[in-house]
Amino acid sequence: SGFSLFNAGGIIFMIVGIIFSKKLADRFGKRDVFGTGLFLSALCLLVFIFFTPESIALVFIAQILHGFFYGLTIPLLWAMIADVADYSEWKNNRRATAIIFSAMIFGLKAGLSIGGALVAGLLGAFGYVESAVVQAPEVLSGIKLMMSVFPTLTFMVGVGCLFFYAIDKKMEVHMEKELTDRRKAD
Repeated sequence: SGFSLFNAGGIIFMIVGIIFSKKLADRFGKRDVFGTGLFLSALCLLVFIFFTPESIALVFIAQILHGFFYGLTIPLLWAMIADVADYSEWKNNRRATAIIFSAMIFGLKAGLSIGGALVAGLLGAFGYVESAVVQAPEVLSGIKLMMSVFPTLTFMVGVGCLFFYAIDKKMEVHMEKELTDRRKAD
């Protein structure tokens, strides 16, 4: 079915993005590749607002591109969290890996819970009727917003937050060298 192909295309190209992630991060730095991937992924979502029901090929292309660019970000997020643990050790001479990862996982679970509740709340606010075979036009417009504009806004907030994330490629290399030297000295 078309929906299965739609999802499969996004997932396959997400895996391709994951494969390219490390190579790109080694060359350009995790923060910059993560930010670029997140930004481009958001743009691929945003274009869904402009598609008509007849734009099947464009929908598939946007989904595939979104999958690829989002795939770049997946392993980098976790690697960047490990960099935060290294940063903590570098600055404070003390590892804080457990608290950093547990805070991240708490944030992830809280975000998934809030996101799930928001989907249900927004569908209700737009007038979604579960038993209806055909939804009202305002419901369909709301669903398009939920598939395009709303996730784009949240992704862009993430991109904006990266301006405050100081661990770029240069700092990462510098921290790694200093931590290695410290550990050898101990």
